[in-house]
Amino acid sequence: MFGLSPAFLTPLQLSVDPIWFVVVAVVVFGLGAIIAPLVALALRKTRSPTPAKRDQLNRLVADGYAPGRVHVVDGDGVELSLRGPPGRRSLLLSTAVFDAIDESTATALLAAELARGRYLYLEYRALAAASVIGLATGMFGGLVSFADGLFLIAVAALGLFWAGRQLQFAADGAAARQVGSKQLAAAFETVAARRSVDPEPATWRTWFEVQPPLGQRIARLRDRS
Repeated sequence: MFGLSPAFLTPLQLSVDPIWFVVVAVVVFGLGAIIAPLVALALRKTRSPTPAKRDQLNRLVADGYAPGRVHVVDGDGVELSLRGPPGRRSLLLSTAVFDAIDESTATALLAAELARGRYLYLEYRALAAASVIGLATGMFGGLVSFADGLFLIAVAALGLFWAGRQLQFAADGAAARQVGSKQLAAAFETVAARRSVDPEPATWRTWFEVQPPLGQRIARLRDRS
């Protein structure tokens, strides 16, 4: 008798299908994982490479190609990373890449990072994490029971993260074919030493990580050689 027709329901009284919460969570998290590094890059004080540094970079790139957008930051630490989606890649480099390490090490590191970009590892990592977040959102939204949700999250995480590690190994293999397995492994060890970091081997925790530990990547490269 006193029920309201749909025309008079307020937004808070409308029931929303929980699947939309899952979709929104996946999209927001996935886009955020890709856009956040670009935002962080925009907030940093960077400069374009000088013509001389650009020529040096072109010599360092093993396959003769470097992204058109290159940002240089001052610093003694070796920093080298791709930012942004495919077709809009930006390469962030610290001055240490040009001045503090030898050219063979810089070439190997660039080959590894550019291979990750070609294999879409950065995008896959965001997609894998977003998928797990989506399953968790669906569980708490009531789409599946708590017990079933935990099981699905565990299975999905193990599968997706395993595939992500294999993708990283494939990218390392592609870089190794360009510069050599020993050279790439030595470059990783050089950077770890400069950062006073001991490369960690694979442990049981590796099963729950999409990024394989550096020690495992080095060991596989040594095995290849």
